[in-house]
Amino acid sequence: MKRALCFQLIAILSLMLCLLPPALLAQDGPAAEQVLAKVNGTAIDNRDFTSEIGLLTAEMIRRNTPLTESQLSALRPQLLENLIERELLFQQAQRRNIKALDKWVEAAFADLKRQLERFGSLETYLADSGMTQPQLKARLTKGVVVERLMRQETLRTTAVSEAEMQAFYRDHPDLFAASDTIRARHILIAPKDASDRAQAEALQKIQALQKRIAQGEDFAILALDYSDCPSRANAGDIGYLTRGEMVAPFAEAAFALAPGQVSDVVVTRFGYHLIKLLERITADPPNFWEARAEIERILRREKENAVVRGYVAALKNQAAIERLGPAPAAAPESSR
Repeated sequence: MKRALCFQLIAILSLMLCLLPPALLAQDGPAAEQVLAKVNGTAIDNRDFTSEIGLLTAEMIRRNTPLTESQLSALRPQLLENLIERELLFQQAQRRNIKALDKWVEAAFADLKRQLERFGSLETYLADSGMTQPQLKARLTKGVVVERLMRQETLRTTAVSEAEMQAFYRDHPDLFAASDTIRARHILIAPKDASDRAQAEALQKIQALQKRIAQGEDFAILALDYSDCPSRANAGDIGYLTRGEMVAPFAEAAFALAPGQVSDVVVTRFGYHLIKLLERITADPPNFWEARAEIERILRREKENAVVRGYVAALKNQAAIERLGPAPAAAPESSR
């Protein structure tokens, strides 16, 4: 079924509040940083805010909906408020003596890496966000702590009734329309950098591979030998995907193919692709019982978000919060 595509900015901000970690504590550095807020005495400064902007930028790029400068500017007050709220949650977790086991952090990191490697890489995500891998792991560690707090304090009490699920299915028929699933291989040639020369070299390389495929060479073997995507290890096989799980140019080209057919060169933000369609599955619209688990997840997330907002509001009423200045107007270098 088609998921409710909550890629609007408010949904992203809600996701960041619930699952991403609180602000990194200020680190010693050679230059003083502007303190933007204090939460029970803990400072949130420019570096924390830069990380917040960077992660949102990287996430929106990954979803193929990059933010403009005007959108980022409009979001700055909310992003600073997110930092304040997550710091409150982290402090509450510390008071509850909640710890993050290494195995939980490693599982969260591995899951993120698997998601990123569908079409890009962890390295690209880090470059887009302006963060290092240790910084990302530190945020994941604190994120696990906050999530455990939410489970203990609020989320485990959230229930979804059968009547609510049936009403949702009845009232949202557009979410349960039939959708095709495809299985494909692809070859990615990624430019070494953003220069015109690197772009031209990558294009020439993919065009040379295109000719070799047209002359009868095996697509899978060429993917093993030349692709710059992590799917190279599987001979370019990216498994079964729906249209919404792919970046738009890739999806448009892939869904236009017949099984066995190879696309023309496709350009995405990751580089230059050749796609071979292996299989197409056309599914009937799911009935209620087939969609029930997904509906429960959607409704539970909505209720959990509402509970979290109430929980955070209560913490705010008890906290000493100082807002010392506006969020900085300049975007980090990685988001430009």
